[in-house]
Amino acid sequence: MTDQPLMPNPSVDRHLLGNLRRARLEMEEVGLQFDEVIAKFDEEIRQQRLKRIQKSLSLANKQTHNP
Repeated sequence: MTDQPLMPNPSVDRHLLGNLRRARLEMEEVGLQFDEVIAKFDEEIRQQRLKRIQKSLSLANKQTHNP
């Protein structure tokens, strides 16, 4: 039995490091895709709020002009 640590094969290190880099990039890509979906939902919510406000203003204007 030896007490010397086992030195990993450098090609294995390069391969594993490449896998880690690829996984990091894929996770970053998914994060950006989520950001895009969230932005679309935010825009949809803004549009709904705008329509509700415009509808309320329209009703308020009708009530003001028709006593």
